[in-house]
Amino acid sequence: MNTYYLKPILFAFILALLLPACMKDKGNYTYTPINAITIQGVDSVYLLDYGNRLQIKPVLKFSKDDHEDTANYTYNWVADHLVGYTMDPTIISTARNLDTVITLDYGLYAMYYRVTDKRTGVFTDNYFTLNVGAPSYEGWMMLCDMENGNSRLDMISHKGNTDTLYPDILKEVHSSYKPTGTPAFIATQFSDIGGPTNGSLGIFVATSKNAVLLGLDSLDYVPAYDMKNFMQAAEPVSDWTGADISLRFYGGLLYVNNNIYGIGYSSITNPVNTQDGGTALFKPSRWMSQNTSGQSILFNEDTKTFLRYPGSGTTCLTLPAGDLFNFSTGMDLIYSAFAPFNSGEVFAVLKNSTTGKRYLARFTTAGKQNYFAEITGDGIADAENFAVSPDLGYLFYNVGGKVYEYDHATKRSILMHDYGNRKISLMKFQPFASTYASAANANYYIGLSKKLLVATYTQGQPANSGTLDIYNVPDINASLQLYKSYTGMGKISCIAYRER
Repeated sequence: MNTYYLKPILFAFILALLLPACMKDKGNYTYTPINAITIQGVDSVYLLDYGNRLQIKPVLKFSKDDHEDTANYTYNWVADHLVGYTMDPTIISTARNLDTVITLDYGLYAMYYRVTDKRTGVFTDNYFTLNVGAPSYEGWMMLCDMENGNSRLDMISHKGNTDTLYPDILKEVHSSYKPTGTPAFIATQFSDIGGPTNGSLGIFVATSKNAVLLGLDSLDYVPAYDMKNFMQAAEPVSDWTGADISLRFYGGLLYVNNNIYGIGYSSITNPVNTQDGGTALFKPSRWMSQNTSGQSILFNEDTKTFLRYPGSGTTCLTLPAGDLFNFSTGMDLIYSAFAPFNSGEVFAVLKNSTTGKRYLARFTTAGKQNYFAEITGDGIADAENFAVSPDLGYLFYNVGGKVYEYDHATKRSILMHDYGNRKISLMKFQPFASTYASAANANYYIGLSKKLLVATYTQGQPANSGTLDIYNVPDINASLQLYKSYTGMGKISCIAYRER
């Protein structure tokens, strides 16, 4: 075809298409306001124990309805997702007002309340969060000595800004575990050992009669949770008197029956208290100074020697010769602990059995010696409990009801508090697992780890005279500052914190 004749035809076709666009639009554009729904009376956060009833009565307002006709609306209370996880939304109620028993799994949920106008499909959502927990969900767990041959597990339950004491938390949550026997230890840490842990924060409890793992939320117990079931030893331990435990991420050490066992990912190994690959078992001290990577300092009571445990295997190693003191001390070890102070040090208090003098040694888990000197503080010969500030390096000890702070830099003791006739059953700085950068409550737990815990009681009243005081520790030897104080628990023998 000749292109001369094609161009006029194409131009006419395009013009025909454009002409309607230039004509006046005579459509109907009358807008009708929608019936806007406003929801009030729903709080932003609700805290509730599993199995309890949640009641919310919203106030609803409608821009085009003077009176609410429930026949014209639908109502949905929805658990959208568990915070930090994905899940299908779950409708927990279709009533206008929420009044239902919550059976969602433990955790923090993103929730919403949706009101829909059935006539138009227009809806409004009101978002809130719901924390489903239990009295045992988070807080201080205290194994108390009833002085009648048995123990009791008390708990200060922490929810939001509220702390509630439960003098017998096992009874409160209907756990079948009975802590018969005198207290040995309670500890928490991430672990893969046993049915109830599964990589989460495990709760390890031991009395003289038994050692167990407890369920994560309701502290449930079955015989399969007994720690003896996870031990590789040919003859599992039956007497846990004086047992102790030192935990780290997915591992640790267990002291029981004059042996120290390694705690691995899924089991408790054979004893590690041999030296330099030998087979003879030495008598170890109960004091196990372990850093976060598992390297530890143990003490051979037979030879009064410090040894290094590398964090794996079944033997301890001889430490290199020191330039401040001999690791074969010839003295008794009466306390030791690992502290993050000065990039990580072991603080050890030694007693010369001949002179009665006390000495403080500070060294790394690799054996680098940083300090060694006699402790010249007031009443140090009669000190009962010790604790080391993780960031300031002060050594705390008590003589009777008096709490002292020892500054190794100035070699002097400062009286920090006098409890008079009250007995001090425990002093401690609590280590926490959830202090890594991505942990949800890392800053809160880091702050708590720097506070001094002092547990006291009235002699002869072990059931309800217990007090837990928590102190901020200032620098430059300033007075302790009381952060929180709790009363009404038993005689606290051991303490741990159930983190979230």
